[in-house]
Amino acid sequence: MPHSYDDVMVILMILCFVIFGIPYALRMKETGRIGFDEHDTIYQVMVDRFYDGDPSNNATGPAIRYAEECEEDFRYMKGGDWQGVIDKLDYIERMGFTAIWISPVAEPQMLSRDNGGTGRNTAYHGYNMKDPNRANPYFGTKEKLKELVDQAHTRGMKIIIDVVPNHVGDYLLGTNAYYDQGDLQPAPPFNNPDWYHHYGDLDWSLVEGNYSQWAQDYIECHDLSGLDDIDHDHPEAKQAIFDSIKGWIDYTGADAARVDAAKMMRPSVVRDLEQHLGVPTFSEVLDYHPPFIAQWVGPDGGWGLLDFPLLREVVSSFAYGESFERTLKWLFAQDYVYQGNEQRMVTFIDNHDRNRFLTEAGGDVRKLQNALTFIFMARGIPAIFQGTEQNKGNAHGQLVSGGAADTWNRWSMVKRDAEGRVLEDYFRQDTDTYQHIAELNEIRRTYEALRTGKQREMWASQHLYAFSRRVENGWLEGQEVIAVFSNSDIEQTEVIPLRAESSLPAGMMLNNVFNPSDQIVIEQGGVTGRQLRVRVEAHSAKAYVVTRNNP
Repeated sequence: MPHSYDDVMVILMILCFVIFGIPYALRMKETGRIGFDEHDTIYQVMVDRFYDGDPSNNATGPAIRYAEECEEDFRYMKGGDWQGVIDKLDYIERMGFTAIWISPVAEPQMLSRDNGGTGRNTAYHGYNMKDPNRANPYFGTKEKLKELVDQAHTRGMKIIIDVVPNHVGDYLLGTNAYYDQGDLQPAPPFNNPDWYHHYGDLDWSLVEGNYSQWAQDYIECHDLSGLDDIDHDHPEAKQAIFDSIKGWIDYTGADAARVDAAKMMRPSVVRDLEQHLGVPTFSEVLDYHPPFIAQWVGPDGGWGLLDFPLLREVVSSFAYGESFERTLKWLFAQDYVYQGNEQRMVTFIDNHDRNRFLTEAGGDVRKLQNALTFIFMARGIPAIFQGTEQNKGNAHGQLVSGGAADTWNRWSMVKRDAEGRVLEDYFRQDTDTYQHIAELNEIRRTYEALRTGKQREMWASQHLYAFSRRVENGWLEGQEVIAVFSNSDIEQTEVIPLRAESSLPAGMMLNNVFNPSDQIVIEQGGVTGRQLRVRVEAHSAKAYVVTRNNP
């Protein structure tokens, strides 16, 4: 007697558990880790700007400002901590995320070196370190950090720690090889001037668009925004910073690391760090040239890489309506430079260093949700910056032009007045974008093709883009999702040929995963003998899969 569709799905689910679930559970029992990979989706948390779960560890005096009325307000601490992340795990889990990327965990240089260390700009973000071996006291204790990892693991969620192997805080002035402000220096053993480069601040105008070896050497040896640049050719310095990071990974059982400022380090240093840590890493190489950034992913670099080139084209396409032929078509044609690692690119529509997408899109939530749909359908691992789900752009609608956007985009998920009284929080679970992200996570979890399937372009015109994601081997070989996107202000209808690699036959019925009543049939005709007639509304997307109503 033939099995029904539902019977087959139950059998497949059981097989999934036997093949993947049991080994997964055993590995977690042995290492304390779950294992980060291409199947995950990431929620990025900027800890200080998330939720204040323990007011007793808040900064005091000039280091903290609760209000967020002017740009200067955003340069100070707001009180978020690791207990706050624990308190909001339900909120993150219900959106369907499987991994949480948290801010650097080490003790920061609290105030800048301006005015003898009493000036503006706290390192609320954690990237300016004072003691790489000590927990950030404003986020909690190291035991609390481990509790966060453990609590996430009980839910089957992974923790990614943002790590900073390139530099510490700003203690050495200019090209000085000595500390000029007495006790204002990093904690031992990192207070050894011989461990750092002494070539002064990096001048980006000298290397912008220059991909020569000279340019890379220049970047590697100079200070990023004054931060003391660690010399990784000094064996003791390299070992000390690597050991400090490994200490956090080993103690907490964290599952992966995001490598900050990897562009300022040789790819081989990232490779050595990942091997030392024993967990996957993905690097920040803030550049938009795929052949250049590809050096940092694969056997000669790290496991994964933040996809800044895709970020630029997604913003251009979905926020500003630029032609898909000049954006996505151009970009994906270069995926070969990643040498088979394109599935490990971490994709995003904004983050803590970029303008929020909704501000770029002029507040149009349709465009925001369309861009989110795209990165959940396209190759790579989607990462969503905290607050995107709340339909909020930059604070006060302020668009930052030029370099990194690191003020207006970093608002706290809890709005307070100057005295710290809570006025409003942004943890609503009923916003349409929160619900949309939850749906996208569920769809991606349902279809293996959206996690590991080979991506092939099907159509690219000014305002319409389509691709196929197809599983190429294994017991789900042939599973295929066809995604179609419009960035037009009007409805479009197009006849799109199937790829020759597709095994879907003419006469097969497909349905849109976002609307099961939206069904189409594969027609005969076109350059491959099979084609789809697709109608797409303005600034929207469709994703077609085989319907269970086929004979």
